Amino acid sequence: MPLPAFLTSPTAKRSAWYGATLALAFAGGAFFAWLAMPAGWLSGALVATALAALLGAPVGVEKNTRLGVYIILGTSMGSAITPETLSGITAWPVTMAVLVASVPVMMVAVILYLEKVAGWDRCSAFFAAAPGALSTVLVMAESSGADTRRVVFGQSLRLFVLVALLPAAIGGLGHEPSGTLPINPVVPDMANFLASLGVGIFGGFLAERSRFPGGAMVGAMLASALVHGFGLIEGRLPDIFLIVGFVVLGANTGSRFAGTRIATLRHFLVDSLVALAIATAIALAFAVLGAWLADEPLPKVLVAYVPGALEAMTIMAFVLGMDPAFVAAHHLVRFLGLALAIPVIARLCFGRAAIPSENVEIDKTEPKD
Repeated sequence: MPLPAFLTSPTAKRSAWYGATLALAFAGGAFFAWLAMPAGWLSGALVATALAALLGAPVGVEKNTRLGVYIILGTSMGSAITPETLSGITAWPVTMAVLVASVPVMMVAVILYLEKVAGWDRCSAFFAAAPGALSTVLVMAESSGADTRRVVFGQSLRLFVLVALLPAAIGGLGHEPSGTLPINPVVPDMANFLASLGVGIFGGFLAERSRFPGGAMVGAMLASALVHGFGLIEGRLPDIFLIVGFVVLGANTGSRFAGTRIATLRHFLVDSLVALAIATAIALAFAVLGAWLADEPLPKVLVAYVPGALEAMTIMAFVLGMDPAFVAAHHLVRFLGLALAIPVIARLCFGRAAIPSENVEIDKTEPKD
């Protein structure tokens, strides 16, 4: 007996795979958390979803779910920002200056490797080397004649490796992760819970509507930080909200590999991994300098410098017990600088074809760094 039409429609199939994606991500996160791995809910969901994507499963996360999760996580991260954590804000210009200096060094080194050693064309190498501003990079790459398969794969692999392996690497630098979830206190009662969530939703919605970089997450974090900093609200959202947030974020990041063919993986994997190793080594070298000049912990500065997404790295700092405001501010500075510089450089280097047409669109809710 054939199934009813509504069960075989494209919408029904998409909804079924959406549910399967979240179930798989939760299972992967639960397994990594059971193993007591740092940031286990996040990295486990990421690995499970990415493996499914590479095996051909059409995994994916709905747009509204992503926005809701960014608001939830931003609200909780804001609760970790207190007057004490902001007391070191005077050192931020020093570490930001070192970060700005690291970006051209990182890009030139990666471009030279991809072009001279790996044999990529210069245009594709340029966009694959950008350590942030992903939305701008993808639009410009598509309109400039770059091999978008290389660019998208390289950028996706970069984020995957950093989210999956950075928690363990940070432990090697002497930072003791707090566990699979942050240790800062949970809201003490329903009034604080509702107030905290309401403030976060308002801030996230306002920032998203104004197209602020990382709007939903950054807006919720700033609004939450404001009320927590003045002592108007106490505590972060309960664990279940964070678990859902980490699982969905991991699923969304792992889903970037949906549609990636094994042939693409085989052709570009080594090149992209070496490029990431070069970029990370340069980030580490500059992080050592920045930490020394500003007298800041090296692990915190490194998370602020690595070429990862604004949202993902800020959340990573939060779950690892670091200062999310410090990390978010640095990734935001790099995002804004790259978003302004890349179109100009692309126009000068690759000509008028590098100006995107009106038909080039991307999903604005994807991580923008």
